[in-house]
Order: sequence, then structure tokens, then C-alpha cells
Amino acid sequence: MSFESKIKLKDNEQIIDVIHRYGLTFFWSWLIIFILIVAPFFFMFWLFNNGLWGQILFVGSLVLGLFVLFRTIFIWQKNVLLITTHRIVDFDRQGFFEEIVSNVAYDQMEDVMGKISGLFGTIFRYGNVTIQSGNGKVQIIINKVKYPTDIQQEITEVRDEYMTKHAHDFSGNVADAIIDKLYELEQQDLLRVKNTIEKRLTSIQNEDADEE
Repeated sequence: MSFESKIKLKDNEQIIDVIHRYGLTFFWSWLIIFILIVAPFFFMFWLFNNGLWGQILFVGSLVLGLFVLFRTIFIWQKNVLLITTHRIVDFDRQGFFEEIVSNVAYDQMEDVMGKISGLFGTIFRYGNVTIQSGNGKVQIIINKVKYPTDIQQEITEVRDEYMTKHAHDFSGNVADAIIDKLYELEQQDLLRVKNTIEKRLTSIQNEDADEE
């Protein structure tokens, strides 16, 4: 199944970038795979000379190595961050049967931070990207990606472009929300709102007069 069908792209929405976990961070998995698949061939004659148990050990090591290889590639392919024109979508795959999908629209995004830490992270330039939304209460962490600060910059640039393009829509939504809320206010609160609106209008008129 393609990513486009999994996240159900909105009208005029396009996937800009697909980011996977840095392959080198699976080092221990690759080492185990190498040992399980390659090592039996060095001891093949000795294992086969030990009868059935040696043959079982030889075949079992290969099967286990192939299983770990398949699982590692599966986890690498399924752990992905999608950057689209409208949002970011993070697929966090923990195993064959557990997947967490996090979706943050750009207008709900408050902060994006890229961080490189540790000796190997500094040498190979990989680290984490943290995306904060929901008044700082919701945090999405994308672990062990290559060049996290570049990813941070890319997300920020796409977000700024999206917010600039839809600024009029957002202002309209805010105005509609305020108008709806007015019907719930008492007279005293309405008078306060009226005074605030009058002050704001006066300020805008003065600014326009100064520009002229």
C-alpha cells in the first residue's frame, strides 16, 4: 500500500519528502545478521560431520538470520516521516503488529527542533527531530534520522509557506469563531468586547491616516 493511500491526501496536497531512519543506526542488527548468515559457512563441514544436530544448527542459523534481516528491512521501510504541503505524518513501527501514526497540521504546529547528540551522532550527523503542538502538550519525536537540523529547516520552510498561503483562511476562521462566541456572552461582557473593538478600529484608522 502506497503512502498516498495510507494517509488519504487532501485536495491539492502533495508529498514533498519521505524520510527514513538512518540505516547505520541498525548497526547491531546488521552485525547479528552477518554472524547468523555468514558464520555457519565457516563451520559448515564441522556442523555437517556432527550429524542431524549440526545440520539443524546450520539451517536454523540461516533461517534466524534471514528472519532478522527481513524484520530489520521491514522496520526500516515502515518507520517513516512524510512531509506534505499541508502537514507532517509520522509512522512509528515498533514491530510487525504495532504501528503508531501521528498527524500534525502546520497550523497546529508550534515548534520544530532538530538535535544531534552523542559521539556517533556527531560523527555521522544523525539525531532526533522534535515537533511540538497543542500548546506544548503534544510532542512527536522522530528518532535517529540523518541531518535532523536540515529536516527541521525544511519543515519550518514548508510550514511558513503554508501559513502564508492560507493566512486569509485562518483569519476568516478566527472571525467566525469570535462571532459565534458573542452569542454566548452576557451584556457586561459584550460591552467590554464593544469597547475593545472600538479601540482597535480607532488604532487601525490612525495607522492608515499616518500612512497617507
